[in-house]
Amino acid sequence: MSTALPVSFTDLPLRQGLNPLARRIETRHGFPILAGRFPVVGHMPAIALDELGLLREGQRRFGSLFFWSHGFESWQLVYASNEAFSLFKSKALDSSYLTEGGVGHLFGQTLMAHDGASHRRLRTAMNGPFSPKGLDAAEVGAIIATCVERRVRSWLGRRDVEVLRETRELALEVMFKITGVEDDELPDWRRHYEDLMLVILNLPFDVPGSPRRRGLRARDWVDARIRRILADVRARGEAKGLLPALLDSRDEDGEPLSEQDLVGNLRLLLLAGHETSASTMAWCVAHLAESPAAWRALREEASSAPDLPRSPADLRRFPFAEAVFREALRLHPPVAHDARRAIADFELEGRTVPAGTHVAIPLVLLSRDPELYPDPDSYRPERWLGRKEAISPLEIAQFGGGAHFCLGYHLAWMEIVQFLVALARTIPASGPRLQDGFPASRYLPVLHPAASTRVRFDG
Repeated sequence: MSTALPVSFTDLPLRQGLNPLARRIETRHGFPILAGRFPVVGHMPAIALDELGLLREGQRRFGSLFFWSHGFESWQLVYASNEAFSLFKSKALDSSYLTEGGVGHLFGQTLMAHDGASHRRLRTAMNGPFSPKGLDAAEVGAIIATCVERRVRSWLGRRDVEVLRETRELALEVMFKITGVEDDELPDWRRHYEDLMLVILNLPFDVPGSPRRRGLRARDWVDARIRRILADVRARGEAKGLLPALLDSRDEDGEPLSEQDLVGNLRLLLLAGHETSASTMAWCVAHLAESPAAWRALREEASSAPDLPRSPADLRRFPFAEAVFREALRLHPPVAHDARRAIADFELEGRTVPAGTHVAIPLVLLSRDPELYPDPDSYRPERWLGRKEAISPLEIAQFGGGAHFCLGYHLAWMEIVQFLVALARTIPASGPRLQDGFPASRYLPVLHPAASTRVRFDG
């Protein structure tokens, strides 16, 4: 139930065009609700277009705790404070909501949706293949390098490129190549992944032709293909590669992953892995186009190396490329906010949060905290250079935290640094140029530059 509290004239932005004397702030469980939500869809239109702006407005008006609605009576309590990062390790919350409803069809069988013993079992089995040592053993770096170099070379001689479309194609190809999808199957996979993304919208309508129905049909197609790929790997008795490593992996009791666990987590890897990496690569290109000094530094570093990095250890030879990656990720975390659900009443800043409440951890806000990042809205890759201290967990909050820290962290790091080195070694010295100015942000399904963003490369 929501209630309303009177507010003064100065509490409301005049741009709302409402009579402030008649305006009241709605509350939920005693916490304020952001103004501006629509019937049925709640704050989703504002979240899709400017989530960062909406979070900052909520923080300015209400401080660190306020509610927003994701539509269809789906509420989240936003914790707009650096202390929100501690919720990743809190035993008062969990991720079990990801096994329910529409999102359960996508995430229910994955690491993301499990906590406690079931999460440890999956994580123990999967950690090895995705560790730096595991990626080296599977020769993943060489596979990525081949894909990256071919894609970047294809940009030469073209008038311009739609950068997000190109990086999505590249990232999807990378994920497919390391999991054994053949070239002639790629068009079918791309088409079904576009439909599969519709499940993330979690719309409640389930009629023929609806986003939900299309997404579920695509999920079934993808799962069937993953099972076929796994069967082929088993039949061939392959010893090297990411999939053979996953098939051979064991949990803490010495048990292998079940077929259901393998299929669900590979589906997530293909989906989340390509979309998040594609977004970050596109933002890197956009910022390099706006920063000639950064482009020159990247080009100098890349040109002085004999080849692309092909292992996690090689990445240390490219500190500026890594800085470009980390700064673009900081400004534009693909997952703009994460969430957990309270499994019991708990205290937050001296106030009681009821059991069942979904609490949002606004990563895009944490990534621009002025106490952690001076001049937080400016693109300054040099802030990551020459550090004596290790990168803190809060500084890589874009990959989550606690037990749910992203399994694909080292894979994403390697892929994006390889991409930046290939870009600097291949395209003309003048660098990328944006056609229509710096792109607007779009926040769904992940934070990405506008799809219409076009880049050209002058000779």
